[in-house]
Amino acid sequence: MVGQHIYTEDKPITKDILTLHNCDVLERAREPLMAHLPLSAEGNCCATEALVDGLLGIASGRGTLEHVCTKLPELSDPTTARGYLDAQLAAGNLADAEAAVNAAVQTQIPERVLRQRRKVAMDFHDCPYYGKSIAEDGLWVRGKAKAGTTRFYRLATAYVIHRDLRVILAVKLVLPGMITCEVLEALLQAVAALGITPRCLLLDRGFAGVAVMQQLDAAQIPAVIACPIRSKTGGARALFQGRKSYRATHTFTSTTGAKYTAALAVCRVFTTHKCTGRAKRRARWQLYILIHLDLKRLQTRDWYRCAGKARGWTTSPNPAYRFLLLEPAFFLLNVWVVLQWLYT
Repeated sequence: MVGQHIYTEDKPITKDILTLHNCDVLERAREPLMAHLPLSAEGNCCATEALVDGLLGIASGRGTLEHVCTKLPELSDPTTARGYLDAQLAAGNLADAEAAVNAAVQTQIPERVLRQRRKVAMDFHDCPYYGKSIAEDGLWVRGKAKAGTTRFYRLATAYVIHRDLRVILAVKLVLPGMITCEVLEALLQAVAALGITPRCLLLDRGFAGVAVMQQLDAAQIPAVIACPIRSKTGGARALFQGRKSYRATHTFTSTTGAKYTAALAVCRVFTTHKCTGRAKRRARWQLYILIHLDLKRLQTRDWYRCAGKARGWTTSPNPAYRFLLLEPAFFLLNVWVVLQWLYT
């Protein structure tokens, strides 16, 4: 369900002196979360407002519940707060929690983003998991080794870049056994529910698979996909030749034997030694898969964007609580976009 927009594009605040205080940011972030998240607390040590403030504190500071409780007098007991969260958040209600946080995110989408077709980017975000539960119980998925583990809680996000600002459109939790095509379809449906028709999709390397290419080709959706280089010799790596960027074609083969021939932009780029001076300037290669697009080589690279990562810390085995620690960070990005418009 799409949340009701609280952001309007009437004239911004026009005062001679504008001051943005911490309490203003907190109030703007707190109201939509309290309206949509299925959380409540009525106790002497913890109220609903304090519980939501705690989640925002974890997301903004990338800290823990214990650390936030030391900073918030209204949330003095982490054990009590964790008890409320565990009682109201369960893995069985994860779909409802996901719909609620997406509704909160969508209340902070500037209206101008919805007025015309735009380039929509989609990325995966991994949070390391060090527990010992099986995947179906812990809701973690396998991935490339990173941060000492191959187990991750994974989120997929859809967003647009508007005037160099990233506006989150939807967040999707990737569950065990879910294939990439299902994730892509879920994000496309969420974007369509907002009334946005993608001008082009900018997909990160996690979407670079034959099934996704075939899906986009069949749906006639233009897309740029970052292509990972998995082989040490041969394959797509054999295209790294010459001293200039160029266009080429390559046939990809999946583990099931399916094949797809796609257009590639083979880009030769250089490190930022001139800007940083930290290392010797050297060339490297980047590959981009083009679906129903005929872009120039440099234009392809400029279109593509990557997203950063943000998360809070916890050792709780509750997967629904872990999801709520990941999502508010993306929600706060949209809140900050709105505040930038109103105050600057």
